[in-house]
Amino acid sequence: MKLRVIAATLLAATLLVGCGSKASGEKLTGKAEGFGGEVTVEVTVDGDKITAVTAKGDSETDGIGSKAIEELPGKIVEANSADVEVVSGATVTSTAIIDAVKSALESK
Repeated sequence: MKLRVIAATLLAATLLVGCGSKASGEKLTGKAEGFGGEVTVEVTVDGDKITAVTAKGDSETDGIGSKAIEELPGKIVEANSADVEVVSGATVTSTAIIDAVKSALESK
């Protein structure tokens, strides 16, 4: 439980840091099918740079798919690409997030 609180806090801090660049960034959305249902993402870009990613998948398995939802957005921003490693044990949800981000970026 403590690990989830720490992860959620780190994610929130990452998103808050990115808020400064959201004002000038373009927000794109994408969707893909996850393990438990639809996964949606919002990708904020400034030119060719990914400045923020948020992911939601309310029906993804708690502790497994939710781990991908917590971890992958930060990895995508850090890599400035959707081409990142999937979260071990959460391949379907990870792939959905990656596909949704790619879909959002293609809509630009």
